[in-house]
Amino acid sequence: MEMLTDLIEISRFYGNNKDFVIAGGGNTSCKDERTLWVKASGISLATIDENGFAVLDREKLKQLSTKQYSSDVNKREAEIKTDLFRASVFPEKNLRPSVETSLHNLIQYRYVVHTHPTLVNALLCSAQAGKKTEELFGADSIYIEYTDPGYVLFKKV
Repeated sequence: MEMLTDLIEISRFYGNNKDFVIAGGGNTSCKDERTLWVKASGISLATIDENGFAVLDREKLKQLSTKQYSSDVNKREAEIKTDLFRASVFPEKNLRPSVETSLHNLIQYRYVVHTHPTLVNALLCSAQAGKKTEELFGADSIYIEYTDPGYVLFKKV
């Protein structure tokens, strides 16, 4: 499949470039109308192959946005992990999708690359992060105050 081949190439490019990732972190995805391929947790972007992506049903992922989860952080995270696993097209592979899977599904671009560039991290850790983001990227840019990754960030977006 050409889309997956392209995703592997994109993933390895960013994974092997220290300007974009710290210790192999970050994740990538691609999607069509029905399916999302997202880097599985614990897999390195630099060396990923076709077996390093969790494959998920996008319709099942959409259901996560309206489901009511526990207000207890630990319970909620366990419930979400269970629902992400249930959305897996190949559960027998036992791949844990990225904690950011719901966000990848929400973004309307075919390919999503989520990295942690050192320079961007430095900007976002500053007291002037919101103002500087707008100065650098314009009024159409989106700046979100720090929040926990995963479901909490997804709901905020």
